[in-house]
Amino acid sequence: MASPWSTLIERIHSTPHQVVVAVTGGGVSGIAELLAVPGGSKTLLEAIVPYSEPSLVDFLGRKPDQFCSEDTALGMAACAYQRALRLVESKRESGVSLGPLSPAPSPPEGRGELIIGLGCTASLATSRPKRGPHRVFIATHGAAVTTCDSLVLEKDVRSRADEETVAGQLLLRVLARACSISAADLPPLELRARERVISLRADGHPWLAELCQGSPTRRLVWSFPDGHLGNGWAFPISIHESFPIDPNRKVNPTGPFIGLLPGAFNPLHDGHRELRSIAEAILGGHVAYEMSVTNVDKPPLDFFTLAERRTQFTEHPVVLTNAPTFAEKAAVLPGTTFVVGADTAERIVQPKYYGHDPAAMAQALSSIRANRCRFLVAGRAVGDRFVTLADLAIPPEFADLFAAIPADRFRKDISSTSLRSA
Repeated sequence: MASPWSTLIERIHSTPHQVVVAVTGGGVSGIAELLAVPGGSKTLLEAIVPYSEPSLVDFLGRKPDQFCSEDTALGMAACAYQRALRLVESKRESGVSLGPLSPAPSPPEGRGELIIGLGCTASLATSRPKRGPHRVFIATHGAAVTTCDSLVLEKDVRSRADEETVAGQLLLRVLARACSISAADLPPLELRARERVISLRADGHPWLAELCQGSPTRRLVWSFPDGHLGNGWAFPISIHESFPIDPNRKVNPTGPFIGLLPGAFNPLHDGHRELRSIAEAILGGHVAYEMSVTNVDKPPLDFFTLAERRTQFTEHPVVLTNAPTFAEKAAVLPGTTFVVGADTAERIVQPKYYGHDPAAMAQALSSIRANRCRFLVAGRAVGDRFVTLADLAIPPEFADLFAAIPADRFRKDISSTSLRSA
């Protein structure tokens, strides 16, 4: 007779869902169990085990604040989902049959609900004693839903192999749920009396789901301090035209915007707020915030993280885009003055950030100019130096795109990274 777990895996394989699984620290037995039951190729697009620190940093695009945490699992799931989308697209373009996913769903009708990214990070028993708890975090991310399950294991009651079994089985339960298998059909975990699995779920608003999917008809969404979302285009803002908003909204924006302060805002802090205020005084008009749901060197935003970041903006709106580079931001928001730090300005004008290709850098800056955008640059503390626009090697032919905020008007030696570390 087949075990309940083999039966569950058969049911997973019978669904049309496809997944990329990324595992570090523990839970890899779940991958082995998936592949031990015939039909694994229907479900598993790819399994990734970024076990070492350099491997995980490379997978996420950054060093996580903690290697075993909810945030890291969420980032892994979001990266795995993006990887799954690319693999499915590659299979479609190569003519490989995708079964129920051929042709792949496109937003807004399907939104790719059949594609899943799963991230698992665990801290389990090792050959040396651990001061911290033994725990598992497993997240899934899809077109419109993000989930996160966490479990703290009682220490010193199981072997490493037994803890790994629990982590792998929890991974299978989480994946089954993401494949729309009923909770009543999931085999129970063998847990101790004080052990509990905590399950959380975040549903993305349809506009945000489309934005995260890169829908060509949803290039930006405004998020207002009262929590409402504004649907519409935001340009040309530099000539003081108010952007269209959701006609059902009762609260009007504070006025026409001529500038945006981009960032990840993890977290939003007083430096951002003061810089925005100074930029308004210099530009003579309203400045809002801008946050991209995808980033060049960070994991994409999941729906938990996106909701958390949005709630920080209690005084001024933030426009959400799917534009990680400034050339893309300029195309979505022509006529904008972007308020940036000197460290960001340096990345904009350095060929090494364009694959060491000066022509690619020049093309990006030319497109920014063609979209009538420019940069207002604030000084930033970099190590033991305070770097300003004057310290940067701005190509002379693009110098007109950059203007400096004098250090005597703004200097705030604070960063989101230092705040998170503290």
